[in-house]
Formats: sequence, C-alpha cells, structure tokens
Amino acid sequence: MNNLGRIPSKLLAGVTVLVITLLAACTPSSTVTFCHATGDATKPYEEITGIAVELKEHLDHPNDFLPAPANGCPTNLVVVSDGKISICHASGNKTDPYNEITVSVNGLNGHGNHIDDILPVPEGGCPANLVVSDDAISICHATGDTEVPYENLSVTSAQLTEHSNHPTDIYPAPANGCPTSLVVISNGKISICHATGRETNPYDEITVSVNDLNGHDTHKGDIVPAPEVGCPTSPLVVTDYKITICHTAGIESNSYNEITVNINGMNGHGQHANDIFPVPEGGCPVNPVVVSDGKITICHATSSTNNPYNEITVSVNGLNGHSKHSGDIIPAPEGGCPTTKQ
Repeated sequence: MNNLGRIPSKLLAGVTVLVITLLAACTPSSTVTFCHATGDATKPYEEITGIAVELKEHLDHPNDFLPAPANGCPTNLVVVSDGKISICHASGNKTDPYNEITVSVNGLNGHGNHIDDILPVPEGGCPANLVVSDDAISICHATGDTEVPYENLSVTSAQLTEHSNHPTDIYPAPANGCPTSLVVISNGKISICHATGRETNPYDEITVSVNDLNGHDTHKGDIVPAPEVGCPTSPLVVTDYKITICHTAGIESNSYNEITVNINGMNGHGQHANDIFPVPEGGCPVNPVVVSDGKITICHATSSTNNPYNEITVSVNGLNGHSKHSGDIIPAPEGGCPTTKQ
C-alpha cells in the first residue's frame, strides 16, 4: 500500500461506516463513478463506474476517490494525509478567487461537484486569478530546452493537475504569448515590466506569482519576464507582439544588427548587456558602444548654436526616451561631442 495513502485504522473505520451508509442509501442498481488509484505514475487514476453494491471492495483503498470529481480524475498522484487532501476551492471572489482548503478524500466534502475547484493544489499554491475551466486554458509548459524554453499548451482544468508539480510552468499563458527565454523563478515569483501608460516612466518592475501572474497575463503591454538589464526607460513600439532592437554583433565594422524579437523574453536578448532597445530613430549605431553599469554616453542635441550638444549618460535599455530624438548622436564620439551642429 502507498505510504502516502496510509491512514489510521480508527479514521478508516469511520470513513468506511460513512461510505457504507452512502452506498446503502443507493438502490442495488444505482451506479457510482469513482477514481481508482492504479499505482502507475504515468496514469495514477482510473475512472470506474459501477453498481454501488459492488464498490464495497474499494473501501480498503485509501487512495481511491469516491465519487469522482466533476472535472474528472486527477492526472497526477494526490498526496493523502490522514484521509484528507488539499484543494483550491473557487470562492467566487474576483480579488481572492481561491481558498486553499482540506477535504476528505472520500466525498471531497461535496467539492467533487464544483467544476471550478482545482484538485489538487498546484505546487506554487492556488492561482491568484480565476482559471476558466470551460474547455481549455493556455499554459506555458517549461520544456527544459534553452532554445525553446516554453511550449504553449491548451489544457482542461483536469489536465492542469498534471502540471501542478511543474514549478517552472506558467499558467495561464501571458496575452503576448509564452516567454522566449527562461524565466527566473524565486519562491514561486517572477519579475515583470508592467506597462504604466506614462511617457516618463513607462514601465514598473514588479514581482508577481508565476501562477497566474496576479492578473498581468491579460496585459498586452507588459513584458514577461523583465529583461536582465532592467525595464525599458522609454515606451516600446510593439507590433504583433514583437519589437525591434539593436543586437551587438561584436564586429568592429558592423557593431550592431537590427533584429526583431518577441516582446516576452526577447528571444534571450534581455540578457545581453550590450544590446540596445528599442532601436534609436536614426537606426542602430555604426560604431561600438561602451556600456558601463547598463548606461551609455550620448550627445543630446540642444537648440543652442553655441552649445549644440550636451554629453549625457542614459540607460542602454530605452535610452531614457532619446531613441526618438533624431538629432542626438548615439553613442558619443570618442573625442567628445561636436562643437558645431552635425
């Protein structure tokens, strides 16, 4: 017998009496659907429908579920402790959509009929946003492949349980699609760039739960995850979930290539300290840019004829809005900014 399912004899006796009472209330021809524990890790439960009086043999199976949940049998093994399991009960509250509760493995205290409940509790805890269980939700399944770190899967609420033990999976999938670079998860949380709608401070770097992103999965302007060099300092122009950046080529004669990447994950370029995004209005620099602490030096065009340029330092990530200044010189020439208008 599975140790996880071992329960005290007194409790088992009590549960047995309860279930026998329930079965006795059924007519001999009544049918009951339940989840029979198979002992197979790949298919831990088998859904069986039988005549009530024939199910008494399963009363000695502490890992069986009776009746089967409305969403079907779990697709991964559920931890049973003292005849109880933990589930996410849909509360109907938008701000706090799930309560983590403990229920009896036999009968689930009536929660077997709740189609919005999640059984068992995912490893990262109950979702911070309601998971729609109509037919399918999209999730980002971590593949373990650095080139394609996530696979967008459409799963039912019941199928979601098999992913509950995958701490690097993201669900539901963000509106912009699954990240194209591996997300760093710490204590079940990740850092993202939340679009504020402001010109001067277009993104706030915030920490959210990897399980439902605290509702930010529906924000098309958010960036998931936050780039390693920090959130952009100017708004990004996003077309079909893609942005254009300057990728450092490492070649003196052609120091940058202008490329298009996915907004979510930036195809790994969020980890490239010398890449520039977005592309400046005048195009990518033709000379190598010296990046120090995530900053570069540029010549900002003024309206003064006596002092046509100010040498300033800006973030390489967003250029503090100077990417839109066609008169700015990026980067500043090695000998300093020109003293006459260029």
